[in-house]
Amino acid sequence: MNSSLIHLSNTIDLLDNCSNKLLSIMEDQIDAIIASDAQKIESLADAHTSLSRHYKKNEEDFIKHLSELLKEVSGSENEPVRLLNLKSYFPSWSDEIDRWHTILSQYAEKLKKKHDQVIQLLEFAMKQNAQMMHSMYRQHNKNNSRYISNGKHSDIMTGVAVNQEI
Repeated sequence: MNSSLIHLSNTIDLLDNCSNKLLSIMEDQIDAIIASDAQKIESLADAHTSLSRHYKKNEEDFIKHLSELLKEVSGSENEPVRLLNLKSYFPSWSDEIDRWHTILSQYAEKLKKKHDQVIQLLEFAMKQNAQMMHSMYRQHNKNNSRYISNGKHSDIMTGVAVNQEI
């Protein structure tokens, strides 16, 4: 049983390390978005995707191992899969199980907040970019317009050259 708990502890350490790296990448993503550094945003997105897959795999391993351990010690298939349920079966590990729970809970909350922050910043940047493009297009039309024979205002399409001789 102790080897199962040690394996669980090692998996939690892997999740802890992945969480720290993900938080660091998301901080770098925020800086890249603010700096409008498209290449850095793309490379960080790739790194984030790769690390997220690794995190997800470790998370699935943790849940699978926890589920198997709880089934083994409880002798029941209906035991709810909760980390804190281990405390009743392993009272000597109670402090360690509480520490694991705290680590996992804190990182889940931090990752969610940071992810939401990145999403909000990206949405803001996209909205600002759309407004800027609209303003540029409107200014371009204002500077490149003409009046047609019936006296109505007409925009000159981008890329169209008008040659006139008097």
